[in-house]
Amino acid sequence: MAIHSILLLIPIFMTALQQAPSVELVGVDFEREVRPLLARNCFPCHGNDSGTRKVDLRLDDRDSATQIKGWKIPVISPGDAESSLLMHRIEDDSDPMPPEGHPRLKSEERDLLRRWINQGAEYSSHWSWQPLRDDQPLSSESSEWIRDPVDAYVLEGLKSQKLSPAPEIDALFWLRRVTFDLTGLPPSPAVVEEFSLNHGEEARKKYVELLLEDRGYAEHFTRHWLDLVRYAETHGHEFDYAVGPAHEYRDWVIQSIERDDPIDQFVKDQIAGDLVAAGQHSELESESARTRHAAAGTGWWWLSQATHAPVDVLGDTLNRVDNQIDVISRAFLGATVSCARCHDHKFDRISQADWTALSGIVRSTRRVVHPWDRNGEIHQRISELKPLMGTLSGALEQGIKLQETLPLTSWMLSAKALRDVMPDQGEKMRSDLLLQSFEDGWSDWVVEGDAFGKSPHHRRDLIEQQSDFLQGENLATSHDRRQGNEEGQDDSDLGPSSDLRKGRLISPQFELNRDYLTFFISGGDHGSDTCVRLIVDGQVIEQASGNQQTRMDAVRWDVADKNGKSARIEVIDDHEGGWGHITCDHFVLTDVPPNGMPTRQQLTRRAKAEGIDKEILKEWVRLWPQVIEGHPVGRVLSEDDVLISNCESSEGWTLDGPAFDDLKPGDCTLIGMPRFQGGHSLHSAAVSRALRGTALSRNFLAERRFLHVGVQGEDCQVRVSVEGYWMNQHNALLFENFIQPVQSLDRWQHIIFDLERYQGRNIHVEIHDPGDGWVSVDRVWLSDDRSAGGSGPDWSVLDNPGLTTSELLSDPARLERLLTLGLLDPSRWGGAWNAAVYKAVIAYRDVASKIPDPTMVLACSDAPVGFDVPIQIRGESGKVGELVSRGAIKALGQNDRFADELQGSGRWELAQWVTSPENPLFWRVQANRIWKWVMGKGLVSTPDDMGMMGTAPQNQRLLDHLALRLSRNASRKELIRDLVLSSTYAMDSLHPDPDVDTRDSRNDYWHRAEQKRLTAESIRDGILVTSGGWVPSAGGPPIPTYLDDFLTGRGRPGQSGPLDGDGSRSLYLEVRRNFLNPFFTVFDFPIPATTVGKRTESNVPAQALTLMNSPFVHEQAELWGGALKELS
Repeated sequence: MAIHSILLLIPIFMTALQQAPSVELVGVDFEREVRPLLARNCFPCHGNDSGTRKVDLRLDDRDSATQIKGWKIPVISPGDAESSLLMHRIEDDSDPMPPEGHPRLKSEERDLLRRWINQGAEYSSHWSWQPLRDDQPLSSESSEWIRDPVDAYVLEGLKSQKLSPAPEIDALFWLRRVTFDLTGLPPSPAVVEEFSLNHGEEARKKYVELLLEDRGYAEHFTRHWLDLVRYAETHGHEFDYAVGPAHEYRDWVIQSIERDDPIDQFVKDQIAGDLVAAGQHSELESESARTRHAAAGTGWWWLSQATHAPVDVLGDTLNRVDNQIDVISRAFLGATVSCARCHDHKFDRISQADWTALSGIVRSTRRVVHPWDRNGEIHQRISELKPLMGTLSGALEQGIKLQETLPLTSWMLSAKALRDVMPDQGEKMRSDLLLQSFEDGWSDWVVEGDAFGKSPHHRRDLIEQQSDFLQGENLATSHDRRQGNEEGQDDSDLGPSSDLRKGRLISPQFELNRDYLTFFISGGDHGSDTCVRLIVDGQVIEQASGNQQTRMDAVRWDVADKNGKSARIEVIDDHEGGWGHITCDHFVLTDVPPNGMPTRQQLTRRAKAEGIDKEILKEWVRLWPQVIEGHPVGRVLSEDDVLISNCESSEGWTLDGPAFDDLKPGDCTLIGMPRFQGGHSLHSAAVSRALRGTALSRNFLAERRFLHVGVQGEDCQVRVSVEGYWMNQHNALLFENFIQPVQSLDRWQHIIFDLERYQGRNIHVEIHDPGDGWVSVDRVWLSDDRSAGGSGPDWSVLDNPGLTTSELLSDPARLERLLTLGLLDPSRWGGAWNAAVYKAVIAYRDVASKIPDPTMVLACSDAPVGFDVPIQIRGESGKVGELVSRGAIKALGQNDRFADELQGSGRWELAQWVTSPENPLFWRVQANRIWKWVMGKGLVSTPDDMGMMGTAPQNQRLLDHLALRLSRNASRKELIRDLVLSSTYAMDSLHPDPDVDTRDSRNDYWHRAEQKRLTAESIRDGILVTSGGWVPSAGGPPIPTYLDDFLTGRGRPGQSGPLDGDGSRSLYLEVRRNFLNPFFTVFDFPIPATTVGKRTESNVPAQALTLMNSPFVHEQAELWGGALKELS
């Protein structure tokens, strides 16, 4: 604010002050009259927001407003309006305040400020932030009209305005009202008939009890609640990707309301139910939380709109976090904290630091799809498996002990010696035998189907990658590139094109009279649908599929043990679609061993000389390179590398679900075969591979280019989350390869992520075991070096003379390597082991087979170590200010609940803070919502904003009474029961005295019942109930959206849902952000973007037209007409 010539004008002001006449003051209510006036006209420039504050003047703070500062007189001089600079500025015609472009204060508004200042300019904290007041009704007179204390407060307000309550509504109208208000449905004809005969007070009480116990009550109030948490089952944006199992959250809310969970517990579960259920607090609390499935209550956090492929990933995260803060503050506190993202709140005492403190909590929270043990059976099976695993481990250790009698050292040294020598060039070997090269056509091979054509493919018909591997001029392929229009080709030789054909090639019988069968192969990898098979005695003994490439791979099958037997080859293409073909060439029988393998003669001589079974020695020789190979992720880290986790314990990880546990060297797992741990790891099959879960690392900065992860397992995933972003699971654009599969059963797999684009960003790693797979995590680290390999087990001990098998197996890493390769197999070498372990294995597998699939729910999981975040200047991702500790709104107090060093995210502390008995906002907001849902409008007409820009209640004493009542007994049902049985609820919605309606035109003092409109859902559901098309539902996945011709655009589902939604209640219909039900939207269904505690109420022609022309209405009208016809 510019202050012009203030000092020159002071004498004039003082003269005017001396001439001012005395005015008799009338009491002024600061909260109701003055604060709203200042908020509208002054606070934008002289309020809480330091960023837009002019001349360092705050009019929302008495200390600041009453200081003299540099103007010689105070802006507000308590008790002396004429000595207050504020009054002179608002009355100054030459340089008025508010400044040009803003409306001048009216004379009555200026008079109000003058009277307030003269009364002492007393400030008070905003009404909704003040402690709850336990005031009794002023009038103590008894009245038959007072059935409940709320009636006394309402009557008190009416009398203060010389108003009277409307008469009681007719009994059947009351019946219809209470049925719709509590269930969203009309009363049945049978109920109407019965109630018309008996509608006394006891009958009403009994009927209300029936409604409150009906599932329809829980469903109806669930729909109210879902408006607050912007419930939807897709994320919107371009392709409207699915949120995940959002319906489990919806069903959880229904069950919680059915159980009548206390409202504070209900909200705690939604903020931090996963933390209680996971046992991070008292076991009694944890067991109770598991019983009510509290983790599922946190699903609402992740129901927001979301964007795939954000260019500014931190900016995207801040937008999402802002929405989450907006919902939690509006829904639970009636506060608009989101307004403080970019600057201090302009009206309420909420700073940008408060928003940042909350955002630290949210950003320390992860999204998971949690495996929910719905009935506790998984937990029970785990408790049964753990002792069996102990028995099994003991038996396996005994089995290993039995192997100490085996000459492992001799076998290993013999294998090493044979791998170290080259085949003897003077060795006489049988010459190779060519079975088929396709140079002479199909010759005596049988061709079935039309896939391979009438002749093999010539070099000129092939692409370069295939022709590079040709041994001659032709090969066999079912991918026909010959289109019949190339010069020199015979059209009659061509069948259908591409990958749509099927067929097979069958060789004649031949004798296996060499040690190996070799050939080349490429094409589709579709198992037995695209493959080459070797069949002996009617059994498939070998099979090879394609490689999903056109490049040919060499295949070598060891058939020495089948020598002398008759065999045939089959080449099969039984797949349509992508890579639905197979290519092969040059089938040869040979005695030439693979590189590094000895010849059969060398192997026989060595085995005989050492007294070793030839087949055993052959297996050791074949696998010797894998025995001695280095660890794929065993590189010794340098000083420049950053170790994230060496998995020596689960510390530094959050383990969601029951699957993961940390294993130490020598621990045992049973995954098809016994496996011993060679080192520390985080393992998802420590108990059973049937368990599901996710391991989430601590957060760290991407301060090196490459992120390395060492894993082993199958059918699992490693994901990297940048700034908490997860939408790349739907669309990997800009985040290619940030989700990588784990597919390595017997060797450690090196997974590498290139973080070049995201240097300096906040990162965490997620290891997902979503089904019957398993994964073991060895190590996670950052480096600028791509390499990861290092030394494997220490085999130098083989050089020690006299090395015993016991000493050889004493190292867990060596033991693990030999067991993994199958070279050390207790079940193969120890008969006693089989007897000891058989019973334990059978018992273990019997119990493991009974582990049920969990229910997958959208939920929260804490970061193992929470982190504070800096202020984002002006809310922009690229402008960073000071670091802010995690916490809540400081002006509301109770911040001592947040320790100086929070270990987790801080959500548990936030839940306690929000629902604290000392937090007046929470209880006022929830009481006001219940009043609104039952009575038709809130005592505060802005239910999502009880701040300065919201409206104050005309009857705050009533609101506080309801809030205290709820805080002392947090049962929604009991409060709702009392409300609907009150005289206030039973009033007519029309008052017989027109003058009363005129004097209380907005019904602020509740002189009549509020006139209510049916919601979109109640209209649709009422139509279904009336027509007979109603089908009760028990929840579960949503009914797909019915798609008419006008619902178009990206993300449109491939198939429409049923027009009538299978007769299900509207609550169970799918809510797709980009394809909202038109029937709902025309009747003011809210857009699921943020909290909507008060739906818009419109009156437009489209509503009447919808009821006239909707295909759904027509369908149900025909159904109803048919039913009526049958009755006639």
